[in-house]
Amino acid sequence: MEMKNKESMKSFPEHRKSSQLHPKAKHAIGLRLNRIEGQVRGLQRQVERDEYCDQIVNQLEAVHSALNAVGILLLSNHLESYVARASSRCKDSITQEMLITLSILIKRRDDEK
Repeated sequence: MEMKNKESMKSFPEHRKSSQLHPKAKHAIGLRLNRIEGQVRGLQRQVERDEYCDQIVNQLEAVHSALNAVGILLLSNHLESYVARASSRCKDSITQEMLITLSILIKRRDDEK
């Protein structure tokens, strides 16, 4: 799936090479990622200490939910900033890009079920 997405992304305009995150969103995402990093380190310690499986799985689910929240925040920022400013001639490629991004998120969630 990843190769297919890389191939389809080649058709998008070159000006899309950066995320163009709003400074507030970038800060919020950074804070969330720092928390996630701490959670992952905690997971590592739990495994090293041979903690009970249910506790580790519970922490894994918390990390997973936190990562999903970051994905949603990134996508929301993208929709609000980049798509809103796009010229009408770019809207088709942007719509296609958003559909690909959404399909990736949906596929990941479906794979988890």
